[in-house]
Amino acid sequence: MFLSDTRNKNVSIYSNDLTVKNFKPKSLLKTDNITYIVGMVFDPISRTLFWTDAKVQTIMKMHIPLNGDLGEPEKLHDLKYSIPGGIALDICNRFLYWTNSNRTNPTIERSLVDGSNRTVVISRNLYEPMDIAVDHETGKLYWADDVEGISFHIERSNSDGTERELLVNNRHQRPTYLTVDHDRIYWSDTVSRTIWMIKKDKKSVETFEKFKSYESRVDADPAGIITRDNIDQINCQAISALQKNTARKITQETVARSYNNLTTSTEEMDSTTERSEGSCLNNSTYNPLSRSCICKSGFNGSLCETSVCYNYCLHGTLCTINKLGVAQCECGSSYSGSRCEKDLCDGYCLNDGVCTIENGAPSCKCKNTRGPRCENTNDFYEICTLFCKSNPPALKNYDTSLCNCTRSNQTDTIISQEYKMERNLLLPILGTLIGVLIILVITLSIYVNKLRRRPRIKKRFVVSKTGVTPLTSRPQMASDQCEITIENCCNMNICETPCFEPKLRSAPTKSVNTKKEEKNSLLDSMEGDSC
Repeated sequence: MFLSDTRNKNVSIYSNDLTVKNFKPKSLLKTDNITYIVGMVFDPISRTLFWTDAKVQTIMKMHIPLNGDLGEPEKLHDLKYSIPGGIALDICNRFLYWTNSNRTNPTIERSLVDGSNRTVVISRNLYEPMDIAVDHETGKLYWADDVEGISFHIERSNSDGTERELLVNNRHQRPTYLTVDHDRIYWSDTVSRTIWMIKKDKKSVETFEKFKSYESRVDADPAGIITRDNIDQINCQAISALQKNTARKITQETVARSYNNLTTSTEEMDSTTERSEGSCLNNSTYNPLSRSCICKSGFNGSLCETSVCYNYCLHGTLCTINKLGVAQCECGSSYSGSRCEKDLCDGYCLNDGVCTIENGAPSCKCKNTRGPRCENTNDFYEICTLFCKSNPPALKNYDTSLCNCTRSNQTDTIISQEYKMERNLLLPILGTLIGVLIILVITLSIYVNKLRRRPRIKKRFVVSKTGVTPLTSRPQMASDQCEITIENCCNMNICETPCFEPKLRSAPTKSVNTKKEEKNSLLDSMEGDSC
């Protein structure tokens, strides 16, 4: 398996030997700052590796022998004013296909593997073709086109660009890489970080489903995708015979529909479908009596062209055939089941935990949770509150990337500490003030109570008939005097002791003689009533 790494500072292309369990990557091409490898394909016949370089706008090739030194990288095509993307190889017909993603002039082109006979296969109704794949079994081309806006297309055609078909027309995806197998199409989507698949049957259009999702993994982005045959290399003779047989059947069906009123047409067709000794594949035996192929153990089909291991083991696991001709799968450490259909990590980790295989068993890396399966949840708000403090504690095994610490949150601890200090200072001060006020109130209450107990002084006016009233001493009570207590005055109302009208209430227009006459009349009335 050959891989490219655009972020590696030392190696751009390296290989892994999948037949070895503990393999080590083998460096094939050192990193060059002017290199950006987009797609790769390997030709097992000439043992040549081809790749597209989007930065220098070329298609390069390099010979990789089984033993010995590697060949030097060579330029196959100079794609100036183009943006080379996906690349695919038709092994049987020796054609190399690639996409040009330049939106001003998008194309799908091909040439022979030696660089000759370069032609444009498709140039109309394209926007940004991302990747291309060759289906050797049907002789079809499949490609993904990132259409303008939010839409995308999955299309196919014959190897020469004829009989073009639209298989998928949908939205909200960016299919970056694409591949096919016996009955399905697979593509990687960089928007949803998911591997999608759909059947190649035209009747199942738009019914695609998820093959593998990386939405819950922050450290994963699906990119290149390939399928492989677990048993043998591509058998071009068998594929050619199968294609001819399929084409013959289509022709016969067309003839039968055109001449369905003629009984001789079906007899002629039956004679053309007879098997011959050279048409049986995979070392099978031709039976002249039944005019059919007798398949060896592990193969089936009318021409013995299909292995029982074909697409039997899932997830790229190794398939072997036992003595009884039954397919068996070697699942490895990540999958289980008779066909390796069960992912050990599927549904194992809870609460968005990331599952990995360690020592043949699933293990979880938890985010904001605890437990072997991340089953013990924690309060995310409490975790972010601790994280946003000015002096946060060590929060191991917690994902704090989603915590949004504002300025107020970061100073919350300092503010609370300052508030505690102010509260500790204010409480004694307020207590002291309250105590002083209580003492002051008690003192004032005692003082007012003492003032109430003092004797009250009553002011009295002593009126004499003679008109002379001592000013410095209180005269002795005599029969010709009348004492008036001011407090008992009824303010000129009817009472036991009449009152004098104050001077302020006297009319200003009255003369002094008038006032004297009023006083005399008042004294005269007092002699008879009060005194």
